[in-house]
Amino acid sequence: MEACMDPSNCVGLYHWAQNLGATGLADNAYRHLCQHFTQVCEEEEVLDLDAQSLGDLLGSDDLNITQEEVVLELVLRWVEKRRGDSPSEACAVELLRRVRLELVSPGFLRKARRRNPVLLRDAECFGMIDAALQTSGLCETAVPPRPALRYGMEATDLLLCLGGVNKEGVPARRGGLADLSFCFAPRGRKTCYIPSPLRACGGVGQITTGAVTRDNTIVVAIEAVDQHRVKRVDIYRYDHSEENSWVELCSVAYRDMYALGQLGDGLYMIGGQMKLHGHYVITDNVQRWSLKRGGSWLSFAPLPLPLACHSAVSLREHLYVLGGWTPQDHPDDEPDKLSNRIFQFDPSKDRWTECSRMKYSRYRCGTAVLNGEIYILGGIGCDGEDRGQSRRCLSSVEIYNPDADTWRAGPTLPTSLLSLRTNASNVGVVEGKLYLCGHYKGAGRHEIITKEILELDPADNVWTVVERRAAMQDSYDVCLVANLNPRNLVTR
Repeated sequence: MEACMDPSNCVGLYHWAQNLGATGLADNAYRHLCQHFTQVCEEEEVLDLDAQSLGDLLGSDDLNITQEEVVLELVLRWVEKRRGDSPSEACAVELLRRVRLELVSPGFLRKARRRNPVLLRDAECFGMIDAALQTSGLCETAVPPRPALRYGMEATDLLLCLGGVNKEGVPARRGGLADLSFCFAPRGRKTCYIPSPLRACGGVGQITTGAVTRDNTIVVAIEAVDQHRVKRVDIYRYDHSEENSWVELCSVAYRDMYALGQLGDGLYMIGGQMKLHGHYVITDNVQRWSLKRGGSWLSFAPLPLPLACHSAVSLREHLYVLGGWTPQDHPDDEPDKLSNRIFQFDPSKDRWTECSRMKYSRYRCGTAVLNGEIYILGGIGCDGEDRGQSRRCLSSVEIYNPDADTWRAGPTLPTSLLSLRTNASNVGVVEGKLYLCGHYKGAGRHEIITKEILELDPADNVWTVVERRAAMQDSYDVCLVANLNPRNLVTR
């Protein structure tokens, strides 16, 4: 029966199971009802509830809605269906009390009152809406405490600093938690924790990179070793269900120092170092895997040159690959040559195009997309094309405008810094601001991450420290941004 549950029947199943005393089924139906409440409101079944049952449901904090207008609209439809039935119309007041009117936009409230005769002629209903409208006009300091948010309204964009646990579960030396990864909500500056992806594989391995799709699917790539000591890369997806677990999606042949690109429903493994004929070589290989269809990894157009330790971002249906290093042409030269080149990939044409070059050749840098432009920050690099000149840790920020195919200098970082040891980005964008989550001041083996979170508001182009001792792991692996409900996560 649970397998057949959907928004069109879960309300009836819930009350039927309650009447039978089938608490397990009732609990599952209630969870389904709350989780899919927006869709439930579109069904006729919910309009058949009596006023008491509907009122009890609307009083719940667990409704997964992003706007209180959904609840008000349901009440209006329920009342409209019973127009002319005096006892039912009399229930409008009690149902309206269940709506958190202070969370409804003033424009929606005015329209609702105008188009519903019951609300217009009932003095108490009219007064409740009028009081909510008056509250909306008050200055912030004079506004009375707002009602509690529903479950779906609590979701917010979080910075996820994933990784940093080993098989013994040893916690970070500076406040991190062993099998949990640090999350930070810039709005309100609150901290919570998500189960580490490494928990799914027994704490063995290392996260090498990750991505978040447009529909908020979180994926990470984990370097793993099988019982025969053969390395591979496993792809895991975060399951938003109550278990808060990580689910393995697929595996791919081992490579390291690669970039993971994400576009549409596709994951792209780009470049890196692969084992060919018994030797590790830097490659131009590109493979794609479909999150929607699964199946095998498919080969796509190779990079214009072999690259390792490069960065990848997606912007406007294109992938961009930046920086990194490439093998030298001559055996007497340095073993690698840093790159200041940027390549755009068009998946519809399966073609790479070179764009304008950066001022600095660099790798181990942070990258992000903000306001339709690409930011690249810090790293190890040198001025211009790498011709053997000295390399240094950079404080430079460069910004690429894809429309004009031009670069400009961004606000210099407060200090020269490197991104994460995995070469994954330590930068994320939340609500139009850029956040840099932890960094290294040097490339030394025993260098410890500086656990600051820096904020850049493009309106004033100034870096600000918003968190000085963030409880991230000492050597976390990748920074991602995802929209999650802190209520589902761990708080300490």
